[in-house]
Amino acid sequence: MRIKTLCGGALVLFGVFVLPSLGFSVSPEPQSKKAKRISHSVEKSAALAEDKGKEAVKAFGNRIAGTYIVAREPDAGLSRILTIFADGNLSSIQSIQFNGGAFSNQQGVWKRVGPREIRATVLDLSYDFETGNFLGMAVASYGLQFDKTFRAVTGTVEGNIFSPGIDPLNPGDAEPIDEFSDAFEAQRVVVDTSATEEGG
Repeated sequence: MRIKTLCGGALVLFGVFVLPSLGFSVSPEPQSKKAKRISHSVEKSAALAEDKGKEAVKAFGNRIAGTYIVAREPDAGLSRILTIFADGNLSSIQSIQFNGGAFSNQQGVWKRVGPREIRATVLDLSYDFETGNFLGMAVASYGLQFDKTFRAVTGTVEGNIFSPGIDPLNPGDAEPIDEFSDAFEAQRVVVDTSATEEGG
């Protein structure tokens, strides 16, 4: 049997290197460092997902932002102008406000609930049209479904009016003094550029 000792502590036994385990042992990564590395990776992934989610919300907001019109004969229901803002706000003006109705402009916020659908909560002030006396506040819930072109909307709205002093968002056991609902079709208002293009 030929055994040779080489520099560096290795042995040659039958032509095979036998390395001492002590010289080449690898220490395992401390658990605390490993945990920190994994935690950092998870936090980074979560942050990227959150940023991606925010960008998606922003892109959707920009897609639906605009002014929409509901034009109907008075006996067919309310006409309205609905404005949706990209930042999540919404406002509405209704024809009933000017012909014996008892509502101010509506102001509220919206949230995406589907691929082309939003829900909105709006508030307005109710008053006696003849005397101008304040009657309370109304809260309403809108459901708005956009078509594939984002130029037409199918909408519903339901709401309650509460007496002065009652928080319409948290009315508790208070009974509404009136209720209302509506279903409508709206179309986006767009700028007609044909006249400009024809004029050069």
